[in-house]
Amino acid sequence: MLEGSLQQITLNYARRNARGIDVEAAYSREIGTLGRLGSRLVYTHALARNDYLDPTNPTRADQILSELGDPRNAFNLNFDLARGPLTVGYELRYIGQMVLDAAENLVSVQGRDPQNADFADRLHYPSVIYHDVRAGYDFTDALNAYVGVDNVTNKEPPLGLIGSTGNGTTQSAQSAIYNVRGRFFFAGARYKF
Repeated sequence: MLEGSLQQITLNYARRNARGIDVEAAYSREIGTLGRLGSRLVYTHALARNDYLDPTNPTRADQILSELGDPRNAFNLNFDLARGPLTVGYELRYIGQMVLDAAENLVSVQGRDPQNADFADRLHYPSVIYHDVRAGYDFTDALNAYVGVDNVTNKEPPLGLIGSTGNGTTQSAQSAIYNVRGRFFFAGARYKF
């Protein structure tokens, strides 16, 4: 090695871990002459989500779980009723609460005291529920038309978050977990060739 030179060695010290429980359940049944009712639940309960990025202390966790964009609990619940060529549906989307800042600032991580527990007058973004409705009609086996409304109640992101609007900040990208458009109407058609 030459004096005054820099030798760069590839070293991969970083790691991530995640643990959780995912549940998916579905049920379908004919409801007399009303039609076929279908339901589906997709639920996630995160137990751990950590990054280990410090090469001087590779066992020190940076907790990601419960930070903005990574809720501990989230689920989608869908119901569809199909009668002949018409299908109507409803979806409930739940996003659990998340901390306002880095988890390490507000809660104990690996037994370490919070670094900035009095950061704000509250610790969490509240949990949020969205409601979506839709309808579709099969004109033929190949042609389907549909309409719907996402975020029927026009719920805005909590605590003034504006969502991912392209300003490039980390918080903006992570807040995209929330619906940022407000109530959204859509319509379209599908044709199978």
